[in-house]
Amino acid sequence: MYAGHAGVALALKGSGRRVSIVALTFACFGPDWISVALLVAGQSDLVGVLSHSMPAVLIGGGAAAWLYSLSGRRGARSIFAGWLLHWPADLLTGKKPLVLGSPLVGLELYGRPAVDFVVESLVVVVGCALYARAFPRRADVRRVIVILGVSLIALQGVVDVALAVTRNDSGWTALAPPASRSHLPAAGVAARTGLRMHLARRGSHSSREVAMAKDGPRGIVTLVCLTCGKEKFFTSEVPAAVSCDQCGSTVFRTFATPTEPDEAAIDALEAQARSMAYGDSSPDTTQDDVRDLDIR
Repeated sequence: MYAGHAGVALALKGSGRRVSIVALTFACFGPDWISVALLVAGQSDLVGVLSHSMPAVLIGGGAAAWLYSLSGRRGARSIFAGWLLHWPADLLTGKKPLVLGSPLVGLELYGRPAVDFVVESLVVVVGCALYARAFPRRADVRRVIVILGVSLIALQGVVDVALAVTRNDSGWTALAPPASRSHLPAAGVAARTGLRMHLARRGSHSSREVAMAKDGPRGIVTLVCLTCGKEKFFTSEVPAAVSCDQCGSTVFRTFATPTEPDEAAIDALEAQARSMAYGDSSPDTTQDDVRDLDIR
């Protein structure tokens, strides 16, 4: 959940909490800050468990509440509540681990961006309505709250449009030399194929990868999670719906690598091939160009 967490912070503030809206917002996004810190530290394998599992949320919320209490201000319980509410909110939009080693659970509304937009927009509207109760009934104050709510909903709309675009099936194919990054099990396979097909589509899997896995040249399909970098490998048909085992994300960058000679790939290489013998001129070099070089 994105804008929805801000809506939860607004609702907590509007319910009479004696905590600044900044502190509540920070707490409601708390597990996400832990995720960012782990990714920066290079601990991508531990992101889901150490930030969004139930034990991690309880420990993180308790630590945040304790640190807030050291300031001498009231509202440590509100900080703890905001941190805890992050977990059920994320269960609506994604999949999260309960404990270490447990399967991921959640409704995964990120896979249905339109539904996600409606749900998070409703959370923002309710949060703004409760937040408005904490202020006098003045037109200027209400105007600011309306602008805040509209801005959050617009931001969520941008996020959901991006999710919808990255999940479509309009993938494009680009050719790259074998020196590019490879997920092949052995270098000999790369030498045979001489080609890697990068399908730079972010999201679910296009019919091209499925066709390659089923009817086309045999190969490996690699899904790289855009959130944490976790990789998943498939040598047969790619499932229609895939989520990251580590962070629960459903947005991937897809790479398809053939592991046997492909006629189309071989034809493309032969058409682009050029002689590497000493003294041979470039195919695009004229005799006059060679003569000018000899003079110099």
